Amino acid sequence: MQIGCPSCKKSILLDDGKAPAGPFKIKCPGCGYLIAVSAPGGNAAPPAPAAFPASTPPPVLQRADGPSSGSDRAAVVPGAGLVPGSPEWEQLKREVAHQVLWHLGIVKTRNGEDEEDEDEEGRKLALVCEDEPIFQLAISEALAGLRYRVDKAADKMAALDMLSKKAYDLVTVDNRLPDDPEGGTHILQAINGMPPDQRRKMFVAFITADLSTMDTQSAFVLGANLTVGKKDIRRLDKILHQAIKEHDKIYNIFRAVHEELQGQER
Repeated sequence: MQIGCPSCKKSILLDDGKAPAGPFKIKCPGCGYLIAVSAPGGNAAPPAPAAFPASTPPPVLQRADGPSSGSDRAAVVPGAGLVPGSPEWEQLKREVAHQVLWHLGIVKTRNGEDEEDEDEEGRKLALVCEDEPIFQLAISEALAGLRYRVDKAADKMAALDMLSKKAYDLVTVDNRLPDDPEGGTHILQAINGMPPDQRRKMFVAFITADLSTMDTQSAFVLGANLTVGKKDIRRLDKILHQAIKEHDKIYNIFRAVHEELQGQER
């Protein structure tokens, strides 16, 4: 009996005396394909159609480059893919996050490009410690609207490095970061270990899904000036504006009293 492999086209010779009387299956020694023989005589059942030819990888979702056709959807590009964690993947995540926030009315520009500002050097400086692109973008947009220049840190080590190099006026801290589940707490500890004069000039907002907005008791325990629940991100600019205004009022009183006491000691 001669049996032809439908997959690799190899011919297999089988002793008629060893072939079963009815339909049976035999494994091709060349490619390993399981051949279904419908009846004696070597008639093999046709193989199930492959999802893709053996030489062609399946298509994956890829961001379409070039002029837009009016659709924001990703294009299917055969043989080309995005690797999670790669720079291209992270860029796509940021672009998708921006589109979502633009549709929600949280960001003002659709294409994600920063608007130029001639007075940028006169702005105060803020640091956003947040790894999720959608929240990082929403927080940065709110701070830009409050006239801050914004630096971004997506993990604890980057945040600590930036804090050691620059004097920030405002810092927002997420409670969980990719390189440390308690990264936000450790960043707060580093901030509160700064010299008192430097720490007093820095407004710190702890932004988390685990606490409610303006939880003064939790803020005090954590060493932050303010807590903000992530569900209130849409109102972040208003929340920060009011909280900073009250903080500055208290700090100005403290500074006036401190200067008066120093004057009396001279």
